Amino acid sequence: MNRRTRFAFLLVLFTASIAAAQQPATFKARPPELEERPDQEWINSKPLKLAELRGQVVVLHFWTFGCSNCQHNYPTLKAWQTAFSDKGVTIIGVHTPETDRERQIENVRKSVAKNGLKYPIVFDKDAKIWKSWGNQWWPSTYLIDKQGFVRYRWDGEFNWKKAKGDSIMRKKIEQLLAEESPSVSER
Repeated sequence: MNRRTRFAFLLVLFTASIAAAQQPATFKARPPELEERPDQEWINSKPLKLAELRGQVVVLHFWTFGCSNCQHNYPTLKAWQTAFSDKGVTIIGVHTPETDRERQIENVRKSVAKNGLKYPIVFDKDAKIWKSWGNQWWPSTYLIDKQGFVRYRWDGEFNWKKAKGDSIMRKKIEQLLAEESPSVSER
């Protein structure tokens, strides 16, 4: 991604972050591609590219296993995986560590297994993906439409202070699923 495109993406994200409380930020921006990682830095999947997932809705969430707010989102993400995995939704976790313990991939693997997380997870050990997305919070969840545009972002725990983010974002996923898929030539 060139510097100008990255700046435009970050500007859109910043502007969208001024969205009303307890509502997802809404925008339409082409996201940066996921930083290439070797196979062993992917859990539950081979390496994925967003460009290869066009035609699907992608739920991309930044998290770290030591974050209690991230842990509180596990039930929602697992429910979405169960409800939507066979309907054209791919959930990708981006594990960006904060502490030394979280920087050890074996600890990440243990946490993933212990918590029953079945969706693809990329180990963002050096925060390159985090930085390219201009991300600021654990957890943050982005919804990417079938055309490959980021459309919504939810920062923080889905149900913090009864925010109902799980049901709000679930409806957004359903809306994105109902939209038209790109033609083969647009993928």
